Amino acid sequence: MPKFNTKEEYERWKAQRLEDIKSRSNNTSEHAKKDEYQLKTDSMDGVSSGRYMGSTGKIIIVLLIFLGGILFYSLLSKDRKQDDTLIPKSQAEPDSIRKSADTVANTKEPASLSQPAAPKSWADIIQQAKKSVVFIKTPNSMGSGFVISPDGIIVTNSHVIQDLTEVEVIFNSNASKKASIVKRGTIPLDIAILKVAGDNFEYLTLADSNYCKEGEEVMAIGAPYSLSGTVTKGIISNCNRRLKDEFQDIAYIQTDTPISPGNSGGPLINKNGEVIGMLTWKIVKKGVEGLNFAITSNVINRFKDGHLDKVEESAKKVYEEKSKIISNRIDRLELIWMNEYSAYYNKVAGMVARGAISVEQGTQLLSRATAAPAGFTSVSEWLASLADSVIKEEITESQAHILIKNSFIL
Repeated sequence: MPKFNTKEEYERWKAQRLEDIKSRSNNTSEHAKKDEYQLKTDSMDGVSSGRYMGSTGKIIIVLLIFLGGILFYSLLSKDRKQDDTLIPKSQAEPDSIRKSADTVANTKEPASLSQPAAPKSWADIIQQAKKSVVFIKTPNSMGSGFVISPDGIIVTNSHVIQDLTEVEVIFNSNASKKASIVKRGTIPLDIAILKVAGDNFEYLTLADSNYCKEGEEVMAIGAPYSLSGTVTKGIISNCNRRLKDEFQDIAYIQTDTPISPGNSGGPLINKNGEVIGMLTWKIVKKGVEGLNFAITSNVINRFKDGHLDKVEESAKKVYEEKSKIISNRIDRLELIWMNEYSAYYNKVAGMVARGAISVEQGTQLLSRATAAPAGFTSVSEWLASLADSVIKEEITESQAHILIKNSFIL
């Protein structure tokens, strides 16, 4: 049926249609009668209603199709869930989908640059660190040190270099260089900064000792008894040992890492290959083992940068006062020693005069009495050590007197 915009158009079309049918004079078929009946009963309202019903019908059909699709999908999903419980995922999914999913699952983000590096093996750390550790020789002592910058800055203990203005440092390659003293601390701020000429030196990094952990494995490299490149290993027993009163700014790491004379000034190295402390002193007593102490890396940095200058001033005052006390104590012990030596000399001389021993034997006895005890380079050094022990109340002055007297037993 044509589309009409007005009722008049429809009426004209209907009249024309009737005329066409009537003109079929001999047409008496059922089809013609039906057409005539249809045209007579049509009206404009009927046309509008038919058009409306046609649109509504289309909408209803679309809705029915949509609802049918939802019902079909839910039934299909239910069936798939039931199938999934019986079929392994690897079989239920097509290979192309499964491979794509695996690729996404296995894709990893790039490692963050801020993440700390994994700990190295001790063998690798030793091989690298030895290049930066030096053996320090002086006329009266020996010790260790380590390079902390590519331009030849070296750190060691102040007691290793004593009052010298220049020392000899020997690298692991056996290369020997003269080092000048840039800065030295006063015990207990037992740190000295040295400088050797040159550049591009292998060096060790100072760690942040705030991240020290008790139980952490550490390693010492040094030159005990001049055996350069000696490596020992232990753990950190305490991260924050402090001295009393005015020296609270000086922190020590306590470790059971074995150290000996010559390790002083050497590095205590953590598992990342960084210096967490500098070996400085140990408690030496009968029955005492594994009580060794290293000045923390943070104290070294603060001293190097001038942040401990006031502590250094206090240390100097205490050292001067202590030196006077030690000096007085040494003087008293030296007087005891001279009196004991005098009595010993008279005994030996009497034995020679009586013919009990020969002159040669008497000379040997006197020479032996004036020799330095084992572990010391001179009698004066031994007496100074005894004086220090008395001041620290490790022994009494009477016990020191007995030790001196026993050195002259015939």
